[in-house]
Amino acid sequence: MRRRVLTGLALATGIVAGAAQAQVAQPAEDTPKEAVKALWQEQHKALDAHDIAGVMDTFADSDDIMLMGTGPGEHWVGREDVEDAYAQFMKNFAPHTKEVKCGEGAGTAEDNVAWLTAVCDFKDKKGNESRHFILNISAVLVKQDDAWRFHTMHYSQLLGGDSEPSQGASE
Repeated sequence: MRRRVLTGLALATGIVAGAAQAQVAQPAEDTPKEAVKALWQEQHKALDAHDIAGVMDTFADSDDIMLMGTGPGEHWVGREDVEDAYAQFMKNFAPHTKEVKCGEGAGTAEDNVAWLTAVCDFKDKKGNESRHFILNISAVLVKQDDAWRFHTMHYSQLLGGDSEPSQGASE
């Protein structure tokens, strides 16, 4: 159960944070970096406030949006499954307690699709327990109605062992 709690929390907080920090390369006159950063801030604010509708508004209007984690059973496809996953994740952390720092990351965009990766450092709380973990993330975004939206998110987290942050994680 502890693994699912930490993994779910990691998903809920990590993916969006990395999206904000990743470098999405495109010609300077049409760089989606600021739009992706604003989208992350919107999702982070909604998630931190436990606002499921706000979180879902940051996803593409598509029946095949997806979240995927590290282990078996951590794969949610479709709006209903993704919304249910976030509702469960929100039960596992206290609102307004997340701190996220991500390294530079990497990514690019072509036409109406962008993809990115990042390594992020997280802190949060549930009750009196403070938590800290590092998460690798990747995401695919699509441009709909002139706005970027998350379509696919994936995270991975080392559990059960100590590890040093990679060079991509911020200090």
